[in-house]
Amino acid sequence: MDKRALASSFRERLRALIGDERGGVASFLAETGIDRSALSQFLDPGIDRLPRAETLRRIAEARGVTIDWLLALSNAPDGRQTVAPSVQIESAEGEGGGSPIDQWRHEAAGMKLRYVPSSLPDMLSLAPEPAQPARNARAGKAENVLGGFRLGDMDVEIAMPVQTLQDLSGGTGLWRGTDAGRRRRQLAHMAATCAEAYPTLRLHLYDGRETFAAPFTIFGRIRAALYLGEAYLVVTSAEQVAALTRLFDNLVRRATIGPDRVHETLADLAGQVA
Repeated sequence: MDKRALASSFRERLRALIGDERGGVASFLAETGIDRSALSQFLDPGIDRLPRAETLRRIAEARGVTIDWLLALSNAPDGRQTVAPSVQIESAEGEGGGSPIDQWRHEAAGMKLRYVPSSLPDMLSLAPEPAQPARNARAGKAENVLGGFRLGDMDVEIAMPVQTLQDLSGGTGLWRGTDAGRRRRQLAHMAATCAEAYPTLRLHLYDGRETFAAPFTIFGRIRAALYLGEAYLVVTSAEQVAALTRLFDNLVRRATIGPDRVHETLADLAGQVA
């Protein structure tokens, strides 16, 4: 199909979408984010202009059709097909006790993993001792982003508030009542791991009094998952993943302690445990 025929088919289907029962032109413009001038050009039979791919995607998502249908490359019986949603809720623990994290990490193999933990990063956490199990919900196994992960398998960047580690050192907050020896070993373990794994593993510490971030993980350019406790809010559109990547990069820029010297801070905090 040449460009003229493609543009003509697109105009026909665009008119059908605008003329449906959902509010006409004003509603269509609001739902798709297209301006009136651009819409006029798309509908003008004297202009063989097709939208950019991003505009086609917005139209398809807003009206529940496929891009192929918009361009007359597909003919569903009613001209409508469901576009896969770009935002989903996934249980943090799947059937059989597994986690969707494993699959997401596998799909992002070779890409960077960016991680804001809800508490301590699981890769840097000591396993709970039998006599002293996890004392709070955020120390559980559900947020197992890096569990079973070997150093060097993936480029990993972590950002978290320094106050979390200060609470661990002082036995306050989530770690109130936790054995001092346990807390000391945990910080020493983190210090050794960060020193050994740098620069493949980079831990950035920011001031939690000035900056807040909910826990989330970004798997390369494929998806991002916000940790909700017993579930993940998962986004897969390129724009949403890019937006969360920018938020993570802002945390890195605001870090007061960089990954090249974070092991020294962790060792100091381990030495302060009383």
